[in-house]
Amino acid sequence: MWTSTLVICELDVQSSYLRNEEIPATEQAFDTVQYYQSPSGAWRIKTYAMDEDVHVWSIGVADLDVVELAQSNTQKMYGDVLRTCRVFKSSGGVDGLRIALVKHGLSPYLEIGDSGFVFWAPEGTRYRTKSSPH
Repeated sequence: MWTSTLVICELDVQSSYLRNEEIPATEQAFDTVQYYQSPSGAWRIKTYAMDEDVHVWSIGVADLDVVELAQSNTQKMYGDVLRTCRVFKSSGGVDGLRIALVKHGLSPYLEIGDSGFVFWAPEGTRYRTKSSPH
């Protein structure tokens, strides 16, 4: 049975890609780097808390070790502001991931993209792509 994996790395900053601005994170507002893997593929998702902006990159096939990639890449790129990384796995799809999130004290709110990727967002937010990386 296939397991969906969601890695959520919380950062100690909240930022705006559009305004090129960054301030310290709060308990309610912080940027994330997330990785999602399912039978349809794997993605890297970066959220920017100040604008509720999101950038999504397909990272290809579903058979890579997404947990190892998430931990090593996030440490390399964001190690100076990395707060924590949590790994959630479920054989119950999106609903199973929601249950796992609640068990770990996070909101069960997941955004689902048209191409099959999923990412976590704090409850009451509405993340959408508002800018494009150069």
